Amino acid sequence: METDTSEHAIGGVLSQEQEGKWKLIVFLSRTMQLAERNYEIYDKELLAIVEALIKWRQYLLDAMEPFEVWTDHKNLKYFQEPHKLNRGQARWYLKLQDYNFTLQHIPGKMNTKADILSRKDQVNTKEDNKDIRLLKEELWSRSITAEITMLGRKPIVDENNIIKEIRRNNTREKEMIQALKKENRSTWEEDGVVYMEGKVYVPNNNKIREEILKKNHNLVDIRHPGQQRVWELLKRNYLWPGLKEDVKKYVQGCFKY
Repeated sequence: METDTSEHAIGGVLSQEQEGKWKLIVFLSRTMQLAERNYEIYDKELLAIVEALIKWRQYLLDAMEPFEVWTDHKNLKYFQEPHKLNRGQARWYLKLQDYNFTLQHIPGKMNTKADILSRKDQVNTKEDNKDIRLLKEELWSRSITAEITMLGRKPIVDENNIIKEIRRNNTREKEMIQALKKENRSTWEEDGVVYMEGKVYVPNNNKIREEILKKNHNLVDIRHPGQQRVWELLKRNYLWPGLKEDVKKYVQGCFKY
């Protein structure tokens, strides 16, 4: 994987060696958002890497052997020293733990493919941050609150329809009630959702479980993954008795409650 960044864009290329030749698999090129253009150079470089990993997770996640990430900037060496990470960097750090890779430096003159993709659009950055009022007048007429729910040790930043449906469901299985009564650190309840080992516990509700299976099997960018991949995707975030068997039945096309 090769990545590069300019002042206003990121680019990346994923290649695979086939019969002694490197063949292009997929590429990435996009203009940075306004906030991202304010990043330090080392954060921009890491942004390109993290975004490429997430974009191409269907190719790189659970790789049997380490893959190489080539970048033309040595600014990433900033992260070789211990630092107090900001929230964005902390999120990146967690995402990086899912992948098995090594970093390689490639001189800018040689990183031509990713470099071209990082210069796709010419953006006028001279007007960035100009005449920006940080605290607008209308903000002072009402209270400003910002709540960040950590949910134990795992931050949850995505409130989707599935979580809402789980909150509406009042079913509590015997095993779950017993686990909650133990008051151990691996099981807790927050805002109507039970978490076990950092994963969302899905109650015994046919509609909710089938919807979760459907969403993770019908991913557009993975194009109907197989049983093992669906299982790997689901077990990272969800937990319920018989999950693996339900995945098997659903993928085989005979899933019925």
